[in-house]
Amino acid sequence: MDRIVEGYIDGVYYAVTVFETAPGGDDTIGVVSGAAAARRLLEFHSGQPLPRSGIVLDVADPETVVQALQDLTDVIHIRLAEVDGS
Repeated sequence: MDRIVEGYIDGVYYAVTVFETAPGGDDTIGVVSGAAAARRLLEFHSGQPLPRSGIVLDVADPETVVQALQDLTDVIHIRLAEVDGS
């Protein structure tokens, strides 16, 4: 299930989509597409233990990505991404 995560990084709003599998493309890192600030933060912390949970961030794993965003940013909303049925 793909998810949209919204939050704030140092007071600046961001939104990203966390996919179940890596979508590829220039505006992605692992399974994440969207706000550049969030992608850079995840890239910087990739392979390191997260400060609150201690889980090692793997940008190819959607669960650790969502956990990282919760640990590193002020997440305000996580919702399922809508699937285009066409």
